[in-house]
Amino acid sequence: MMSKSIDNKHVEEPSEWVKTEAQKLKKNISKYSSSGVFHTELPKDHLHALSYEERLAMAAKFNGCEFKIAKPYKKAFLSREHTDRDYYIGACDGQVLALRRAPGVWLVCIFLSLFCFVGGLGFFFEGVFHGPNWLMPAALALFCIGPWLTYKLWKKLDWLDKIEFNRHTGLVRTSHTLLRRPFYVPIEDVEMCEGPIIQAARGGGEMATGGLVLTKYPAKFWWRPTIATFGGMERDHWTAILKFMDSHEPIHWHVNATIEEHYKKDKNAMGTGPFPESMKKYFDPEDKQINRRKVW
Repeated sequence: MMSKSIDNKHVEEPSEWVKTEAQKLKKNISKYSSSGVFHTELPKDHLHALSYEERLAMAAKFNGCEFKIAKPYKKAFLSREHTDRDYYIGACDGQVLALRRAPGVWLVCIFLSLFCFVGGLGFFFEGVFHGPNWLMPAALALFCIGPWLTYKLWKKLDWLDKIEFNRHTGLVRTSHTLLRRPFYVPIEDVEMCEGPIIQAARGGGEMATGGLVLTKYPAKFWWRPTIATFGGMERDHWTAILKFMDSHEPIHWHVNATIEEHYKKDKNAMGTGPFPESMKKYFDPEDKQINRRKVW
């Protein structure tokens, strides 16, 4: 009896989100199975059929130069074998998964918002105690319009921060930085190195600090050893990304919610254009939900 209770401690209860998605999936299955759509196979010609060497050559062509082998990294890389836990991988439209690097444009926008707040505060006190009177409405404008303008600026430039994992090509495109434009590299040349776990104050939780490391990089590009991702990264997250990039595996149903969200908004994962045409055939145009057993 005791052994049974001990074993039960290791069984994690599914979250409310997982329960909701499972119920929605059951509803979809019954609806689309009766119509014959659910089990209909679709062509997979939009997925790449290239070897690693061919994709490496394609990436070199995109970059405009050959690759160099990076120096051995001082820390060991995590295993690429998928864990039993299916992780919410982030913004995804079924073709592309987008991860935000850190720091980036969002940090610049935060500093701009703080600058507007401090500037508005200075205008306000200067107008109250010394004048002229036009400083008062200027202060209100900086208080109210400043944060709104910086938010709009972030929405326009947010795509610069995003790392693109393209399932249909098998390539990863790095984000923009101040000193370097993006470049392409095969997913096989991207590894993850686990960093320390940061504990929040007063037991408020913890955050992983894992980062991505390239084993090859373009010879003519300036490159830092790692790519820091916004919010850090855990092994479960990384292996879920690798599973998404494996075109021999169907996209896990955990990812359906974010794909459907992008379909409803008619936006791709990078936020730079409409939802990809190659993925639209997997959706029911009426309820805007995925209607296939396996999403390729």
